Amino acid sequence: MPDLGVPELLIIAVIVLLLFGPGKAADIGGSLGRSIKEFRKATRDDEDQPGQTQASALPPAGQDTQAAPAANGVARHCIECGAGVADGQKFCSNCGKPVAAATTQ
Repeated sequence: MPDLGVPELLIIAVIVLLLFGPGKAADIGGSLGRSIKEFRKATRDDEDQPGQTQASALPPAGQDTQAAPAANGVARHCIECGAGVADGQKFCSNCGKPVAAATTQ
């Protein structure tokens, strides 16, 4: 893959501005920045909890996560797509969006 330097990045930025306009390009840049920040935060959180891997947060194969309640009795679902989410899972395995922390009632 070729290395991207400053001139190449400037050309890409000009093309994005021409295609989307300055308002939409700013929104895209802000969304990209928030996504990178959330990704870094999630990786730091995972590093803080040694011994727990991504695979251990997923339910066993064949288990229906839609109907399975979490250990504290609260069923967790993705806010975006409605898919069931395993307890301790930070991102939806269906749509990839961040999942809100489980709340007890």
